[in-house]
Amino acid sequence: MQEVILFELGDYLLAHSDEIVDEWLRAVERNVGMIVSRCLSRNERVDHLPQLLQKLAELLKSPQLVQDSLGSVAFADSCEMSHAARVHGEYRWRQGYRLEDVICEATIVRRILFHNWLDAFARQAPQFEGATRRLAENIIHQVVDDVVANSTEQFVEEQERMIYRLNSELADALAEVRERRVLTGSVG
Repeated sequence: MQEVILFELGDYLLAHSDEIVDEWLRAVERNVGMIVSRCLSRNERVDHLPQLLQKLAELLKSPQLVQDSLGSVAFADSCEMSHAARVHGEYRWRQGYRLEDVICEATIVRRILFHNWLDAFARQAPQFEGATRRLAENIIHQVVDDVVANSTEQFVEEQERMIYRLNSELADALAEVRERRVLTGSVG
């Protein structure tokens, strides 16, 4: 029975994915701290969210996961989602986002799913309760946590590459200035 309810939840989220994306966009736009987002087109802001919702629905419809005694879940095959999250982190870096904006976007997705869509589904499917709901919540938490971890990791790697490149350019420029001083006899 649990598998059937999770399958139905996956279908439900897919059926409402456009509404979820629109709700997410409105919430991001209301977030006064996320200035960069306002300069981007709708498609640039939405980025990988539809694919994330698709992957979440697939996991709910066919949960290939390992659950520990505390209810935490890990997905048997998370390479595809990890790659997409890393691409997202790189994309957000190139768009000029701050790391806190990347994390904030994911927390907004989580909040919308939990506060609006899980409750709406529960009203339609009264059997979505107890262990089944907790499992669905754990799956959603794990998906969002994995996206945050992987996109953040890639974002930071992009940031470190930029810092390394800028430091190298600065070192080269300083070496050039020192060399000019030596050649011109300047001291100082």
